[in-house]
Amino acid sequence: MGIDLEGINNEQLAAITTVVLREQRKAKKKEGDRRLRNTKMLLQNYRRLGRHIQIEPGDEELTLKYEAENGVIIRFDELNKYHAKSRALLKYLDSILAAYKDECKQGDEADWRRYQVIDKLYLSTQRFSLSEIAIFYDKDRSTIDRDKRRGIDELSVMLYGMDALNDILAKK
Repeated sequence: MGIDLEGINNEQLAAITTVVLREQRKAKKKEGDRRLRNTKMLLQNYRRLGRHIQIEPGDEELTLKYEAENGVIIRFDELNKYHAKSRALLKYLDSILAAYKDECKQGDEADWRRYQVIDKLYLSTQRFSLSEIAIFYDKDRSTIDRDKRRGIDELSVMLYGMDALNDILAKK
């Protein structure tokens, strides 16, 4: 099964090709953005994931109350699977973050600041805004935002490998 190109002149074929290539680029960019957003989303929810694995499922009183109010039966085996997945993910993420920290420590001042921006925004117990971090480092907010984006890109490569690198290169 093929496409019949009879009756289509070169100009029309060029226009069709341009549209198809543009749509392919958009689809690739969207896929790449999704992966990078996942790194950002993972960092944004790092504290919540940590709390999630600290709270063990199985409080019978709360379970019975929830089931009575919502008419939904809670299956603890499913909840335990979520906890196991979260624990494994956080263990992997923590090892990546430790490696990233070591890498940044060995770099220059900007590398270390980039790690510190990620830490202050997403990892530390005290939360900081971009503006607060900019004041702390006596840098423009745009510099701190650029550090954040670059740090997320670098962590994406460490988390997702070559796929993330291809996504970053496709953005440029």
